[in-house]
Amino acid sequence: MPFPVYSRKVPLNEHVGPVHVVAYNTTGQYVLSGGQDRKIILWNPNSSKLVKSYIAHGYEVLDIAVSYDNSKFVSCGGDRTIYLWDVTSGSTTRRFSGHMSRVNTVDFNADASVIASGSYDAKVRLWDTKSSSQRPIQLLEEAKDSISTLQIVGSQIITGSVDGYVRVYDLRMGQLFEDLIGYPVTSIKDSTDGACVLVSSLDSMIRLMDKSNGTMLQSFKGHLNKEYRIRSCFGDNDVYVISGSEDGKVYAWDMLSGRVVHELKGHGEKVISCVAYHPKNPQMVSCGTDGSIQVWDCS
Repeated sequence: MPFPVYSRKVPLNEHVGPVHVVAYNTTGQYVLSGGQDRKIILWNPNSSKLVKSYIAHGYEVLDIAVSYDNSKFVSCGGDRTIYLWDVTSGSTTRRFSGHMSRVNTVDFNADASVIASGSYDAKVRLWDTKSSSQRPIQLLEEAKDSISTLQIVGSQIITGSVDGYVRVYDLRMGQLFEDLIGYPVTSIKDSTDGACVLVSSLDSMIRLMDKSNGTMLQSFKGHLNKEYRIRSCFGDNDVYVISGSEDGKVYAWDMLSGRVVHELKGHGEKVISCVAYHPKNPQMVSCGTDGSIQVWDCS
């Protein structure tokens, strides 16, 4: 059955320059975006309305993560700084510094008491949001190159690095598991059941990896990803795999067969750097170097 999707005709166009990240809040009611213009914008994707802008970063915004209760979010970027924000007031409540280069990726743990940040300096730092201390509570430094992506899942921290490795840190057990992908990793996304991880890399391939033994369960090809960090995700309760591409298309694959089921055009021929799927409904958003955010409604 083909992937049922159509594009809304009104893109979200308030950013100036490339948009690096889009993320839904946990209910899917709102979308946050961050870009080269140093701004973070809160959108209503259904009405295409700008709700609020957040300004603090001195350089481009590279990643955003939203807390479980939607009351706060964390952002990072080229200024080597991690900001914790209050959504309603639009102000920053904490600022964490310590990385030696740009911060590429951030995430919350389940109750938003800990933030993990990954940097071009090849380090992952863990920050306590409840403490007044400005020092990280833990430092993970096994990577040999830039940390491009990470995700906190329960007591595990999953990281992807330009050194070609996916690393799973089990903090509860004090263990580290490493899987060599062989190409710079641009994106990781844990599956809903926690058994697999979706890994994008700079060989124009997305791999579905078994977390327990490192086996590749499926691969997804057809898109172009040789130079840029492009993030992929699961869609429709892990029925589909979705990714941007350097050829200006959003690709959707059937997860079981690995077959391309749709190619969506909405950003000209510009790089589509990030896609995010609605947590409950058949909708997704994409962003890219054309400066726009496109909302895709499925039927």
